Amino acid sequence: MAHNTPEDEAAGAAVPAGQHQEIFDLDVSYVRWFSLGVVLLVIVTAAAAFAMLGGFRVPHAPAAAPAAEESSTAPFATLQSTPQDELRAYRRGKAAELEGYHWANRAGGVVQIPIERAMELMATEGRTP
Repeated sequence: MAHNTPEDEAAGAAVPAGQHQEIFDLDVSYVRWFSLGVVLLVIVTAAAAFAMLGGFRVPHAPAAAPAAEESSTAPFATLQSTPQDELRAYRRGKAAELEGYHWANRAGGVVQIPIERAMELMATEGRTP
């Protein structure tokens, strides 16, 4: 027995010409209303999310970087746009301290010398009894 044939036609009874009816298992009007409801739900949800998030606001960049005292009390750290320049300067300063001659304590007569030179002096000092 087919799903889309009337019962009396399937039983073998003669159906007058022009009175054939097809029976559908699915009512298309319900599908239309369901899809319209889903579309409306998506639109309402998107509008509610837009309203809760405050729209498409773009925060303005701060006018000046906070001072060192303020950054310790600030709840979030601020990121630099180009930290490479500051890192290079920091490394150059540290390399100059390690590779140069400086007074560590002038009153006490303590001098800072490069590491290589200090190792050479220690090696020669160890050789002489």
